[in-house]
Amino acid sequence: MKNNFNIKFKINPVSLFIGLILFLQCLCFGSGLQITVHAESDTVYLYDESGKLNPDEYQFCMNSLETASQLTGMNLVVILGTDELSDSSIQSLTRSTYDLLFPGTWHSDGLCYYMDLRGHSPAYDDISTCGMAQFYYTNAQNNNRVDAILRSLDAYLVPAGSEDITGAIAKFCEQLESYYNAGIPERYYVYDSQDHLYYHVEDQQIIATSTRPYLPWDRALLLGMIGLITGIVVAAIVFSTVKIRYQFKTSLTPTNYANKRTVQYRQQYDRFVRERTMKTKIESGSGGSHSGGSHSGGHSSGGHGGGGHHR
Repeated sequence: MKNNFNIKFKINPVSLFIGLILFLQCLCFGSGLQITVHAESDTVYLYDESGKLNPDEYQFCMNSLETASQLTGMNLVVILGTDELSDSSIQSLTRSTYDLLFPGTWHSDGLCYYMDLRGHSPAYDDISTCGMAQFYYTNAQNNNRVDAILRSLDAYLVPAGSEDITGAIAKFCEQLESYYNAGIPERYYVYDSQDHLYYHVEDQQIIATSTRPYLPWDRALLLGMIGLITGIVVAAIVFSTVKIRYQFKTSLTPTNYANKRTVQYRQQYDRFVRERTMKTKIESGSGGSHSGGSHSGGHSSGGHGGGGHHR
């Protein structure tokens, strides 16, 4: 960071960062939360509150995270937490930590992963996505890649107290690379409930709109117009064919076919002894406006997507 003032002393960036973390701790979580910085780079941060990683293990984890960051272009933050925090506090921690390290919400691409290492069950892991990460690591109801990533880590983190941390982080990085290579799902968008805007990607740029993109009726409207035009053309051809084949000399009226002398008229009455009415409720399809084909929408709040998972 450039400084326009002439000063005769240097500020240690690591000390400044730790000071900011402690300040955030005092504001949001009180004195119970303690995070130890084990390793960091320009795009990767690894905090080991548990103290379970030896130097070789945390270097292995850092190498895995840095490789994944380079391949995906994402900022990555991993917190190995042991404090007694509620699910909502863990969610707040992942978001606030990422924002502190990489400010910019929709202009900063990356995610923060909290691994719950309290040693008892149920444990709660959380991933907070930001920027382009929300589109590669989706959380839509019918396409939840975040949940799939967290579930894939259960094999390394269960049972509680005997977690394979290095194996879980290696698998985590593998999943990040795999879904990034899979690309953004077709017609995927994100709705931010805090700023009430829809976001989607065009030419690798995040576009914000006040109305929902990829409306489900656009394709149906196009197909309907094609079907209508096709039906009109077919009907016109059939009508022309029939008219040419059957040429009538007289007009088509009932009097040309009915013999008045042989026609008899009768009156008939229906009398009902009992009357019973039955009513049937017709249920409308739930969520019809949110489904159909490749239409898929994720959810966000304040520029952060993702989700949590109990194990």
